[in-house]
Amino acid sequence: MANTKKPISQEEYTTNKVLTVFSVCLLGVLVLMILQRLLDYANTWRVGMIMQKCLLVLGAAGVIWGVVLFWREKTGKRAAARRILCSRNVLIASVILVIAMSVIGLYGSAPIKVLYVILPVLAVYYLIYHSYAPEFFVIAVNCGFALGLVWVVRQAQVSANYSHLAYIAAAVMAAVALIQVICVLALRGRKGRFRFNGREIDWKLSRNAYTMLVLTPVVMAAVVLAAALLPAAGLICMGVTAGYVFVTAVYYTVKLM
Repeated sequence: MANTKKPISQEEYTTNKVLTVFSVCLLGVLVLMILQRLLDYANTWRVGMIMQKCLLVLGAAGVIWGVVLFWREKTGKRAAARRILCSRNVLIASVILVIAMSVIGLYGSAPIKVLYVILPVLAVYYLIYHSYAPEFFVIAVNCGFALGLVWVVRQAQVSANYSHLAYIAAAVMAAVALIQVICVLALRGRKGRFRFNGREIDWKLSRNAYTMLVLTPVVMAAVVLAAALLPAAGLICMGVTAGYVFVTAVYYTVKLM
C-alpha cells in the first residue's frame, strides 16, 4: 500500500517547535529546582554534584550528537527540513546545557536563580521570533538587553568596588544603540533587503517599523543612562522599560488579529 501520510506543513512545524521549546524550558526549570534543593543542603550536596556532572556529560554527548547530525545533513545522508531533532536544535540545547552545568559546577547553586529567568525568557523570545513581526523581535531584544543592563547598574551601585560598571553598562547600551541605528538606516536604504548565509532576505518593513527600530534603542540608551546617573531611579527605569515593551507587545498583537 502506498504511503499516504501528508507532509507536515510549515505552520504545524513552527507550532510544534514552539511547543517543544516551551516544554524543554519547563523541564529545565524543574530539573534546576531539584538540583538547587540538592546543592543547598550539606547532606544532599554530594548527590547534587553527581547530578550536575551527569547533566554536564549529557550535554557534551548532545554536542557530539549534534555535530554528527550536522555532518550527515551536510553530506545529504539525512534531511533537516521540518525536523525538530535537527543538528541546529540539538546543538543549541546541548551547548546551553553544557554552559549552565559548567557555571553551576564552578559557582554552586547561586547561578541557578539567574537560570530560572533565562530559560523562560529564551522560550518567550523564541515565540516572538516565530509569531510576531521581525521588528518587534528586535524591539523585544532591545528592551530585554536594557533591562539586564539596568539590573547590572543597580548591582554595581551598591558596591563601592564595582560602581564604575554602571557607567560601562550605559556606554555599552549607547554603543549598541548607535550600531543599530546605523544598521537600520542602511537597511532602509536597501528597502529592507539584505543577504544572510548566502540567501537574500526581505523584511518588507513599514515606515513605522523603521521609526520604532531607530527610536527604541535610543530610548533604551537614555533609560540605562538615567539609571546610572540617578541611583534612586533604578526601579523606575526598569518599570519604564517593562511598560515600553508591554505597550509595543499589545500593538503588535493587535496587528496580528
